[in-house]
Amino acid sequence: MRDAVTVPVIANGDITDPATARQALAQSGASGVMIGRGAQGRPWQLALVAHHLYGAPAPAIPQGLDFYHMVATHYEAMLTFYGGDLGGKVARKHLGWYMDTCATPSALRQQVLTAPSPAAVLRLLHGALAEHAPVAA
Repeated sequence: MRDAVTVPVIANGDITDPATARQALAQSGASGVMIGRGAQGRPWQLALVAHHLYGAPAPAIPQGLDFYHMVATHYEAMLTFYGGDLGGKVARKHLGWYMDTCATPSALRQQVLTAPSPAAVLRLLHGALAEHAPVAA
């Protein structure tokens, strides 16, 4: 496939971890991979793939309070960038992905995603994320 074109080829689609990245490169002969949904809720996944494929430094995967602080910082940045109303709407999908990463119970997830204020979201997120480690994908 790669020999048919003169530009670098990037493989994508269902690449979620080092194993699927390695498989995509082997099957396609591509110059690199692109990770989309595989990084949702797990932004360190890009560095993890680079670590396993190319020997880049291993990423620090946040756990417990560090994970909560990463998510809270991202949430607050979205509110600042987009404003309270639009930022809250944009943030929901990201918060959902983060809660999926920690296997948050559905009732708590619903509470977070329908909370009436940013302060309530952060309080609920603390309970949803601070005591749970991200689960491997």
